[in-house]
Parts: sequence; C-alpha cells; structure tokens
Amino acid sequence: MTNKLALLTSISILSVGAVSAINPAHATINCAGYLPNSYFERIENNKSFAGKLVEQTDGSQQLHDLNGNVIIGNLTDAYILMDAYMLAKQHGKYGVVNAAGKIIVPFKYDEIQTEPDIATSFIVSIHTSDDASNATKQGIINRQGDWIYPLADVHIQHAQYDPDYDQDFFTVTDDEGLTGLLDDRGYWAVMPQYDAINPLNACTGEPLYLQVSLQKKTALIDQNNDVIIPLAANQHIELFNSYGDVPLFLRSTLVTGSTATGMSEDIQDDIESAQIIDANGKLILASDTAIRKLLYHQLYTYNPAGKIGVMNDKGNVVLKPRFDSYRDDADKVWLEKNGEMIRLSTLLELD
Repeated sequence: MTNKLALLTSISILSVGAVSAINPAHATINCAGYLPNSYFERIENNKSFAGKLVEQTDGSQQLHDLNGNVIIGNLTDAYILMDAYMLAKQHGKYGVVNAAGKIIVPFKYDEIQTEPDIATSFIVSIHTSDDASNATKQGIINRQGDWIYPLADVHIQHAQYDPDYDQDFFTVTDDEGLTGLLDDRGYWAVMPQYDAINPLNACTGEPLYLQVSLQKKTALIDQNNDVIIPLAANQHIELFNSYGDVPLFLRSTLVTGSTATGMSEDIQDDIESAQIIDANGKLILASDTAIRKLLYHQLYTYNPAGKIGVMNDKGNVVLKPRFDSYRDDADKVWLEKNGEMIRLSTLLELD
C-alpha cells in the first residue's frame, strides 16, 4: 500500500480479493456486471470521503481529515470502498467508518461481510467459544449504523441487491435450520420455513426468484413467497434466461433418489426430463430427456416424443423436433435425419 491512499472516485470498485483481506468470508454475490447506469449516477451524488488514509512507520494506518488532523488511529487492513465507507481493523477487531468520519459499525467484530461493487448493509460476525463448542453469532447493520437483525446464532448471506429500489435482501438460517429471506428494513419477505433458499437471478434488476427446498422437495418461488412451481421430489430448478419481460426457468426431473446438485449441465446423467417454464408458471417447452446446451453455440437440444429439436437461449424453437440424433463436435454440429448426417449450419441457412 502506498503511504497515502488517494480518495477513490465514487464509482471505483475493489476486487473481491481486496475485500477478503478484511473479510475472511468472501462476498456472497457480485453484481459488477449487472448494475445499471442509474445506480452509478445515484452514487456519484454520494458525499466524498472526508479524509485519507496515511500509513505509519510501524505499518499501522491513520484516517486523517482534509486538514491533516487524525480522526481515527491504530488501524490496519483499511480500505475505502465506493468513496463512501472505510472498512478496517483496530486492535484486532473490524469496524466501518462512513464518509463523514463517523464510526457506524464499532470495531468489535471478528468478520464483516460486504459486497465489493455496491454500497450495501454489513453482515457482522463474532466468534464465541466455550468448553463445549466454538460458535459464531451474526447480525446485519445497515449503512446508517442501525441494526437490521441483531446478533444471534444464525447463518446470514447476502442474497440480492435491487438497484432500482436501493434495497438489500439476505437469507437467514435460524438455529433450527430453517431459512427465510429478510429485507434491509428488517421485514421478512419470506419467513424462515425452508431447509434452504437458493437465489436464482441476483443483480438482474428483476424481482428475486428462488429455488427453495423442504424435506427433500424443491419449489420455485418469488421474493413475495408466491409459488410458481410447487414443491416436488426429484426436482431441480435453475434460471434459463432473464432477457425478456418475464424470466424463463429450466425445470428438470431427476432420477428417483438422486442427490445431484449444481447446474444442469453438470448433472446430465441424473436428469430424466426437462421443461422451460416462465415466471408465471406457464409451460413454454417440454423435453422427454435433458435439455442440453451445444458446446460452441447459444443453442440447446430438446427431445419431445423421441425426436430432437433445437431451440435458442430465449426458449424459441430454431429447428422443429424432426431429427433422430445429433453429434456435437464443438464448432461443428451434425443432426441425423433418415440416416443422413446434416450440418447444423446448413439446416439453419435452409430453415
């Protein structure tokens, strides 16, 4: 680090690695590629950070105001984020200072989680230990320094940032193992009632959709807890695309007893059939086998009633299902019809 860390611009973004230096628990989402221009226009109006970091000969840091007066000393691992906050360590504990030099998160926490590219609330952690166990208490403090969720025996992750409403959402798993979705006002969007909640479209600017699981069954819900695809066993759900007004989801039926997790591309052998469904629960397309992405193309094969067709990444049919098999040689794809192998490129030109 240089002797003096210049003021960062209001749209500067530190890497995840920089944040992990002050936060051993990595950020849970990364919105860098999704934030709209309106977000950066809004944060450009942030009040500039009221000082600069100065490194001392002993390796510690001080926060000075613009006149050179010491605001806070005995700092280490300090970073200024978004020209709005300083995250740092003091006497072995982490805290947060705002642009006016006010401590909004006291220097008393073992970890602080925040996102490297957006100005959000802070997940704070304290490690506790006794003769019986080692435990961590977590809570959430907002950008004004107020508690959203007090320290408790829970597990908290950042689930979503909505740039239109400048609002955070968090998944909170309580000491009974039930998970809910909490907003940054402290209200439950989804009460703790599921074994797990997996956000599917964080940072896209759309309402948040979630795959939830309960007693070995999964479902698709939105952030208002409205059910789109009901709970069912052997069901896997992921986001297919978010291009249009209504996102599309890939629902796959897994073989009985499957415990496969991850993206459908990685669990093809466990998939029996698949469907494309929109956010209103409407069936768009069905396949009797897994829907498979072609290696070098934004195209997918599907198989209704024993014949193979091709669709694009918007769920639109490109080639109707009339082929018996296909061969994907990366940049070259062949489809078989009546014993003849035909190049995909040729078919697309003719269709």
